[in-house]
Amino acid sequence: MNIGTMKNPHSSFITHHSSFSRGFTLIEIMLVVVLILIVTGVAVPKLSGSFSSTRMKDAVRSTIRVARYARSMAILEQADCTLTFATNRISLTSSSATLAVRRLADEIKITRFENLADKNIEGKTVRFYSSGMNDGFELTLEDDKNRRHTITCNAITGKVTVDDD
Repeated sequence: MNIGTMKNPHSSFITHHSSFSRGFTLIEIMLVVVLILIVTGVAVPKLSGSFSSTRMKDAVRSTIRVARYARSMAILEQADCTLTFATNRISLTSSSATLAVRRLADEIKITRFENLADKNIEGKTVRFYSSGMNDGFELTLEDDKNRRHTITCNAITGKVTVDDD
């Protein structure tokens, strides 16, 4: 084998590109843009519906958590606690301080409230006692798409349940 006469082994792989074969054509770019717009047009309405659904789930979960927390704090502190439902806000207070405040999304409304122990009570309040019992309540949350969830708290056990209406 004569090394001096051997050709460069990589020379056959070198190709020359013309300036027209590099990059994308205008039609290819426009096709990609149109596809992106179609996918976005389909996905955005579906996502916006899921956001409002998520806000409703969050409001229901927050209400349940605050009710459970109210019972726990009344037992731990051996003092009565008051859970108050206002427009877009849930607050828990004891005789000494405000223990928790949760804000509901603006499109979530409390459409119905009933204190199961005292139907004549002013406002939307529920008392949680140091024994673990409470007044009991039934509360309906509704969003701007008329989705409703009714949350019920048992007066004796403190168990909180949710019914989808």
